[in-house]
Amino acid sequence: MIFRERRQVSAALFNLCFSRMVARSSLLMSVLLIAAWAPPVRAQVLFSDSAGVRQLKEAVRLQSPEIVARRAAVDVARARLRAIGFAPAASLAAEMEEVPDGLNAASAGSIRFDLSREFFSSTLRSAKRAVSERDVERAQAELELAERSVDTRVDRALTLAIGGVAIARRLSAEDSLLASAEDGVRTRFAVGGARYVDVLRVRTERLRVQTDAATAFTEARIGRRFLELLIASSTGAEALTLVIDTVVTRELRDPLRIPLPAAPGLDSLIALSGVARFGKIAVARAKASQRLANAEQRPVFAGSIGVQRFAGESGGFTTGPTIGASVSLPFTARRANQATRAVAEREIGAAEAERDAAIALLRNDLTAAYLRYEASRERLTLFDAALLQGAREERESALAAYRSGELSLIELLDFERALARAEIARLRSRMEAAGALADLIAGAAGQSAGFHTEFTLPLEGDR
Repeated sequence: MIFRERRQVSAALFNLCFSRMVARSSLLMSVLLIAAWAPPVRAQVLFSDSAGVRQLKEAVRLQSPEIVARRAAVDVARARLRAIGFAPAASLAAEMEEVPDGLNAASAGSIRFDLSREFFSSTLRSAKRAVSERDVERAQAELELAERSVDTRVDRALTLAIGGVAIARRLSAEDSLLASAEDGVRTRFAVGGARYVDVLRVRTERLRVQTDAATAFTEARIGRRFLELLIASSTGAEALTLVIDTVVTRELRDPLRIPLPAAPGLDSLIALSGVARFGKIAVARAKASQRLANAEQRPVFAGSIGVQRFAGESGGFTTGPTIGASVSLPFTARRANQATRAVAEREIGAAEAERDAAIALLRNDLTAAYLRYEASRERLTLFDAALLQGAREERESALAAYRSGELSLIELLDFERALARAEIARLRSRMEAAGALADLIAGAAGQSAGFHTEFTLPLEGDR
């Protein structure tokens, strides 16, 4: 009787624990946390197999079409920068005057050849390079943000794959216990010690568990499929599969042992965000364009040297050198220059205003994602790990008590269902936290995490 009462108390405690956790949790994403992109987040080790995850991400980066395109854009921007900043080409001019009959060039009264070139143009060349440097900076930032986006997608897909397998394994363990219970029910039913409704009850419970396990395995396959879709070609697909298998196997040893890291600070996320970086680059480029506009309005000096042949007084021809100089007069286009400077100033103001507005909107979005992640972490603290561990140790004892008649079938089913749902809810809480952190990091990068909770399939117990 004491043993039976202790089992009943344990079952009641787990039912109470489960009801509280279900009331506070609506959990829909992955089981492992994200290896983040920004320096404040990179310090957090979110995968136990960090080397394998890095290898996987590197393999995806090498073959991702998005990354390949961004790298090509960086190469183009750098090539354009290398083509800017050189002195302008010299000009060769030829001039003929007093040509007899308009066709006899050899008898022309004057033939002149001049070689001219601009001087003191380094300021203009420097301004052009400054504009091109901002373009390179923009292309480099887009590449880095694309890499962060791809990394987040890898993390999301991995967590979905690992989480699905972990949940399916837990449900398989539940099905194994139910199978043992079903054997006991059949034996007792054969000798008249159990009702047929008990057989149906166990079978129904096993069908529910098997359906949920199949759903969890489907989630895992979706995660693996997303990983495969991150690369366009099949080159290295076999090696990539081996890396995925290694990572998943190692993480499944204990998917919940890695503690949740604290969320990175909002200020640091904003400072490293794509919005802040692009806004800063846009303002810098507007200022560089203003500098270029001012340089283009400076006087341009040019000098020339040459040789001229002209008719002499005695009827022959005389040849001599020529030297020339010229300077542009910007003040003759004062109104146009003023309008150009006004445009440059307004472009700077518009870039600064757009940057500030984008950062304000980003702060609102990141605050929501930050609160969601902190709420996910808080939900995990509601789970009593010691209570769950004690319940796991009681599973075999509960099954033995049922076989000996000290525990009823309904009590056994309630016990196992409460334990399984509590453990799965804990996994899904961790999965939700992973999704929240992925959204936080992807939102700061100005990118999409790749796929969201709509891609996960609810279990029967969650409906």
